[in-house]
Amino acid sequence: AKKEKKNAAVNLLDAKRQQNIGIALAQFKCEQEVIRMAILKMDTDMLNTDKLMALQMMLPTADEEKTLQAYIKKNKGDLSQLGPMERVAIMLASLPMVNDWLSAMLFREEFKVRQEDISNKLDVALVCAAAVRTSEALKELFALVLTIGNFINEGHMLGNAMAFTFASTSLLVGNKLSNKRGTLIHFIVEALERKGSTALSDLEDLNVLVKRVSAFSLDFLVVEVTEVSTACHGAQATLSSLGKDQDALSADDAAHVAVFINDMGTFLHLAAEEVKQLGDSQVQLQQYHSSLAAYFVEEPSKFDPGEFYCQLSSFINELLKANKDLKSDTTLLVVPKDHSYHSPEGTGSVLSPQPGDEAAVQQMWIPAAAGGGGIPPPPPPPGGGPPPPPPMPGMGGIPPPPPPPPGMMKGMSPPPPPP
Repeated sequence: AKKEKKNAAVNLLDAKRQQNIGIALAQFKCEQEVIRMAILKMDTDMLNTDKLMALQMMLPTADEEKTLQAYIKKNKGDLSQLGPMERVAIMLASLPMVNDWLSAMLFREEFKVRQEDISNKLDVALVCAAAVRTSEALKELFALVLTIGNFINEGHMLGNAMAFTFASTSLLVGNKLSNKRGTLIHFIVEALERKGSTALSDLEDLNVLVKRVSAFSLDFLVVEVTEVSTACHGAQATLSSLGKDQDALSADDAAHVAVFINDMGTFLHLAAEEVKQLGDSQVQLQQYHSSLAAYFVEEPSKFDPGEFYCQLSSFINELLKANKDLKSDTTLLVVPKDHSYHSPEGTGSVLSPQPGDEAAVQQMWIPAAAGGGGIPPPPPPPGGGPPPPPPMPGMGGIPPPPPPPPGMMKGMSPPPPPP
């Protein structure tokens, strides 16, 4: 019994900590000295990403290291009675700047995959922002929406507007026409189709880009760029510190540190350039989003690009769905027989032009301030055109302000592109 007590291992770590280290250590299946040399030699064949993270988890905390060092001092360096988890913790703590060393190795292992992923997302977001900002299809669509909104709200304080908020486009879907079947968005799609516009096809292509950007978080993309930049600077600081502390190392450890500084330094020189490119792309994307906010008359501080893209994609989907609805059901825009549209006053009025009535159609053209002045709504189809939609609360947008100073956006005209 006395012999068993004498040979019993000394455990300085708590039971849960020992269990966690034991689980992490089990994946190595080799002696501790082999692990030590793999770290010093930066053996990435043996130390993949998962194992590097496991090693970081096994590093002793400040309190644990204090306890372990007190035991070593008391027993004059004799570790024979210590448990295996305590011995591996002491081995790891004895390596030069081991936590920073492992972090630098982990950064190198993960960098290429993370850099490519972040770069691809930034590229897609930049292309999408530029495509939305310069989309002629969106200009044509919004000019038509503005004209129809002003027509509906004629004589009302919301009429004669120069712009409308993008959020108000949601009113188009639920706003029923007087036949109680079609909606205002069906009327808009029909108007685009009748004048031979390619806007719907172009918007379908644009939506492919918008959906790709909506699939990831733009806010988290900023975090990812920051994390990679911070990790790169941390690895560079590790090299600088190791270069200053070589005199305190053993000859063997100093040789390994010299190799580490050389190899990691070569990698970090190239990585720093790529990290800088990610940062430059991130800044450019922020400028593009500020331009989008100004273009859609939104406050830059409150403009959420991710939410905007989701709303835009939803709006385009509604347009495409409305186009399918019209192709499958040609009666969606039929005017009820008892509607005033069929009365002599309605038929002969400027607001209800008949086919061939060019003078009346001219009076319904889109004003220049709404986007370029020459897109008349189509005449009614044979047998009765689409019914005039009921008043749309809020769709008229903003009452016209005084003439803007030079350089400010008028109506739908775009601001200069971002630098």
